[in-house]
Amino acid sequence: MPTAMHRPLRTLSPPVSATARANTVEVVSGPPPVHPRARSRLARPSVTESALLCLLALVGRLPSFRRPFWSPDEGYLATQATMLRNGGHLYDDVVDRKPPLMPWLYEACFAVAGNNGLAAVRVAAVVSLSVTAVLTARTASLLLGAWAALPAGVMTVAASAALPAPDAMAATFEIFMLPATVAALYFGLKGRFLAAGLAVALAALTKQVGFAPLLPLIPLALGGSRRRRDTVALAVGVAAPVAICALALGAHRFTFWVFLSSGSYATSPLGALHVAGRAAAGFGNLLTAFAGVAVLLPLLPWRRHSRLRSARLRRARPVWPRGGTGPHASLSRTLDLLLAGWLLASVMAVAVGWHFYGHYFLQLVPPVVLLALRVVNAACGTPPTGPSLLRRQVGRAGRPATALGVAVCSLLTAAWWTAGAWQARPPQMDKSVAVATFVRDHSASGQPVFVWGMHPEIYWLSDRPPSSRYLTAGLLTNFSGGGDIRRVGPSHAVPGTWPVFRRELAHTPPCVFVDDSLDTPYPLTDYPELRTLLADGYRQVAEIEGARVYRRDVC
Repeated sequence: MPTAMHRPLRTLSPPVSATARANTVEVVSGPPPVHPRARSRLARPSVTESALLCLLALVGRLPSFRRPFWSPDEGYLATQATMLRNGGHLYDDVVDRKPPLMPWLYEACFAVAGNNGLAAVRVAAVVSLSVTAVLTARTASLLLGAWAALPAGVMTVAASAALPAPDAMAATFEIFMLPATVAALYFGLKGRFLAAGLAVALAALTKQVGFAPLLPLIPLALGGSRRRRDTVALAVGVAAPVAICALALGAHRFTFWVFLSSGSYATSPLGALHVAGRAAAGFGNLLTAFAGVAVLLPLLPWRRHSRLRSARLRRARPVWPRGGTGPHASLSRTLDLLLAGWLLASVMAVAVGWHFYGHYFLQLVPPVVLLALRVVNAACGTPPTGPSLLRRQVGRAGRPATALGVAVCSLLTAAWWTAGAWQARPPQMDKSVAVATFVRDHSASGQPVFVWGMHPEIYWLSDRPPSSRYLTAGLLTNFSGGGDIRRVGPSHAVPGTWPVFRRELAHTPPCVFVDDSLDTPYPLTDYPELRTLLADGYRQVAEIEGARVYRRDVC
């Protein structure tokens, strides 16, 4: 019985000359070709499978509705959305070092549900995860066969939960970037490079690392007979939406905040041991969702791959079939290279800046899922080595049952993570809520507030406008949770921020000032501008868990 990786995947290959046959990998004959309409049906998960994946996504993200917020990123985006709804302009008086789609999404959800619209954002996150799972299932069907579709979708949902609760449950950049990232590869595999480029642009306008799928897409575009047309289509698809956003928002401001404002942030990691520890923790958490795949590793044909393939594959010239639904049987190496390229690009995206925050690892989920199923596919062949008992069990089960077994293991792991998330509380949640409640009770609606710290959710929770466009001390000091504290201070801030900040404080002095810099590398006493401001008519009215609250007498 031929393996799934060594049979034609529902597509007819073009005529091959004798010379070309000599330069390709040996092909094992497979079943006859399938009619195009039947092929289209096989390439997609059924409606039942898609509905099941949507239900799993909802169950997996139910804990996200349990807390008022999960991370400062949610608070930042919620505050931006409120400012935009009140007439603010993105990259002018509403700024961040991120592309525009997430602030716009939050603004749209708040327009529908009011300033408490974070629940609507979380519903959108459930939809986003569902779409990611369905697209990953379709991609797995294209690459490996219909048997891989449902396991791929299930493992995608399960792996997205295999992170600490604030990272897995927050409705922020990565969870909304994933559908476009997977769509880019899906359309690229089908030869629709304009659509693939548009998907890359959508991902990159959600977060800059959304450009990562270009690494596997460019060889795909260059590898076909229409390489010039496909490459141009890919480039146009990527560039056009980005250019339109830049022109609409102001090319200079857009370029600065999206691409040029993160230099200090991206070059301020802690020491090598700290970085390695954060990276190992993130990878380790994610890989718990793939524990079932580890059982199959002894069954992989390591010796055959190392001795036979090394000579044959050096002479292979893989070409992806045009308009295809997957690789030709002789091109399993191309599949491996494609998945390896996607994983490499995603790992590089996670490593940018060397901060390794937990939610960064969500970008790895789709390529790791497909690689895990590639392992299942190879292990269910005829391995020359491996434990005989395990080999017999896998042989009896076959690919579909083995893949579903691996997916069930992932679901069990996800259930453990989700149960923990149901009980988890975001760091400093109680403190932020208490400070925001005090600010709201001791100020009038519309009075400006300033928070010197890293918790912008206080603005949103208190329903008070910020007196500055810089919503965290990070933009003014370069502080971040995973950064080098030796590179914290005004000289490492986003270029040009301090002159603007001084003008804002002079023009709109806050009625309430919250100093949340206790035991941080940016204490208020190190900043003369802030000391001078507080000396001019402010008095301390409270201290809440180390956060000092000052009120201006004339307000």
